[in-house]
Amino acid sequence: MPNALLKKIPISEEEFLRKIEKMYGEYAIEDIACHMKSDFRYNSFWVLEEMKTAARYVDYITAKVHTLKKEKIVIQTEIMYIRSTGQPCLVLRQPDTEPICLIAERSPKGLIARMDMMPAGFYRLVSHPGKKE
Repeated sequence: MPNALLKKIPISEEEFLRKIEKMYGEYAIEDIACHMKSDFRYNSFWVLEEMKTAARYVDYITAKVHTLKKEKIVIQTEIMYIRSTGQPCLVLRQPDTEPICLIAERSPKGLIARMDMMPAGFYRLVSHPGKKE
């Protein structure tokens, strides 16, 4: 079904990140496009070009998950929260690399409008929202 015809379903940032977590942690392909604005934006600290559509991101993450599974690459995942705001983020860890953090933002209509990948060290993260670790 073309992306434009998908029924759009609002979702919280944390629920969306949990779907991404399942993709990385279990090599499971989750239906995420229905939760994303069609003009969804994805930025990575390590890549100059921004992805500018949900369809492009879904293609990218699906291919990435298939590669992780094929190469038997294990990524540890954990939902954490930015200490100052309580905003959820998905922390991804691989052996011998610095942890990275995915942060999602919702539109006023409850769809995921953007997601950014940044070094986790940019943020003070805690295991529970409101916790002052």
